[in-house]
Amino acid sequence: MCECVVKFSDPIEIRDFVTLATRQAFPIRVEHGGLTTSATSIMSLFCMGLNRPLRVFSTASGDDAARFLEALAPYLVAG
Repeated sequence: MCECVVKFSDPIEIRDFVTLATRQAFPIRVEHGGLTTSATSIMSLFCMGLNRPLRVFSTASGDDAARFLEALAPYLVAG
């Protein structure tokens, strides 16, 4: 299980995150304020808004989790 907090400051970052999530072999969920959605749903992520911390959950482990977290580095925040 992999869990982290991300924040996007512009729509391009959301687009890039969705592209990254779509390429993964494991499911990824995003949660904010009691709402949970698939990380591959660009419209849902836009509805969650910019400049808000979003909690990301995936079932990735081991090397998959490490590669995924490395790819998320530009969006990671302390959380």
